[in-house]
Order: sequence, then C-alpha cells, then structure tokens
Amino acid sequence: MPFAAILAITAIGQTLVVMLKGIDLSVPGMMTMGALVSTQFAAKNSDNVPLALAVVALIAVAVGLVNGLVIAVFSVTPLVATLAMNALLLGAALAYSGGTPTRAPQSVSDFALDKTFGVSNTVWLSVLLVVVVALATKRTVWGRRLVAVGANESAAKIAGVRVVSLKVSGYVAAALCYSGAGVLLAGYISTPNTNVGNQYLLPAIAAVVVGGTALNGGRGKILGTAIGALFLSQLTQLVLSLGAPSSTQLLIQAAVIAVAVGLQSVQGKSVLGRLAPSRPKRKQPA
Repeated sequence: MPFAAILAITAIGQTLVVMLKGIDLSVPGMMTMGALVSTQFAAKNSDNVPLALAVVALIAVAVGLVNGLVIAVFSVTPLVATLAMNALLLGAALAYSGGTPTRAPQSVSDFALDKTFGVSNTVWLSVLLVVVVALATKRTVWGRRLVAVGANESAAKIAGVRVVSLKVSGYVAAALCYSGAGVLLAGYISTPNTNVGNQYLLPAIAAVVVGGTALNGGRGKILGTAIGALFLSQLTQLVLSLGAPSSTQLLIQAAVIAVAVGLQSVQGKSVLGRLAPSRPKRKQPA
C-alpha cells in the first residue's frame, strides 16, 4: 500500500498536467531530486529536515515555473520541454550526490514507515492529497479555469482566462507532487540512489489513463487516478509474485495504457455518434 500511495501522489501531479493537454516526462528527475536533496541536504545540515524540505519545495517550484513558462510562452511541445528538464534534473542530482547514496533522516523514515490507526502515514497523506486536489479542481475558480484551458485554450483566452499563469501553476503543482513523492520514497527505502525515480514515469501515466482522464485535456478524474494507481500496484505485485521478469512488468504497463486509451477513443467516438444529427434517408427513385 505505501508504494501505491507514492504512485498515487505522483500520478495526481501527472493528472493536472494531462488536464492541461500536456504530458510531463520530468517525473523521474524531480522524484530523484526530491529524494536525494532531502537526504543529503539534511545530512549536511545537522538533520535539519524542515530546511531540507523547504529547499526541495523551492527546487520543485523553480522546475514547475521553467516547465510552464517554456511551454506556455515559447510554445515548446510539453514532451520536448519536460524531457529536457528530466535530463537536466538527473544530471544535477548526480552532480549533487556524487552518485553516493545517503541514509534518509530518521524522522522522515519514521513518518514514512509508521502507521496511524493501522494504516500507513503515506497512505493517509495520499488520501488527503486526493481530497484536496479533487475539491480544488471541481469547486474552485482555479480548477474550473484549469479545465477550461485544457479543453479549449483559444476559448479560454477569449473568456479572459490568464492561460500562461494557469499553465505555470499546473506544472508547479505537479512538480511539488513529484518531489513530495520522492521524499516519501526516500524515507520508505531509507537509502535512495540516482535511479530511484526512474520506475515511476510509465506507471504514473498509466494510472492517469486507467483512472479515466483523457489525454486530450479537459476534465480529469483525481479519484480515478488514485484507484488506477492502486490497481497498477496490485497488478505489479501479482506479476512479481508469479516470478515474471521486470521486462514483463513494463510490457504489462504499456499494454494497460494502450487498452485504456483505446477504450477512451471508442467511447469518444460512440458519444460523438449519438450527438451527431441523423441525416434523413433519401428516397429511391421509382
């Protein structure tokens, strides 16, 4: 369950980006930075965890700002912009850590491993995030404008929505989710390395798609994403319990994405078919 919760937190950030009709490939880099900076910065500063978390949050905000501005202002494709950012983050993480794993602060490990009312604290945190983000996207002005920009950016501009600031805020929120997931993962596994976030990119996208959020932008299903993360985590555990290699796990994740996207496409076409006006049949000449 803790790994499912960490995946859910990551996938919620990805959902916000997908709602903006984008895709974020900087997930591994941001998670790795969150994990390594939180551990090594705290270790170098007398286990000052609050200061380390503040530094991680500042890095996440900076990354989100750059991603959002490059995509919204310079019209760079999200795929290209976030892929470049991911490479930059992984390089920076390697340079900062020197490739040497450092043990996570005891307080972070205690929080990630401890339970409240028999449930992991990581799970409680993911549930809280699901509730907050779901309410924010459905009940706030920011959420409604986020949906509007993702559904039809041109119409949103005409309606007076500040598209650039909306996109930037979405990418900042996503980066904060990834970095937070990285910190929790560091606490759970105790000694994160420079590859700690690599395994979360494909599952995060799969959880978004399985949860019912369309990749063409607009409305997103935050609760569905969390359920998708739980489903994928259980599926992964099943595959591992059967003794299948890790390559099989990746193939299954890719197949899940393909099937989910295919089902969304079929459903979309059927809806369009029902909405399209029926043409009167021409009478055959006698």
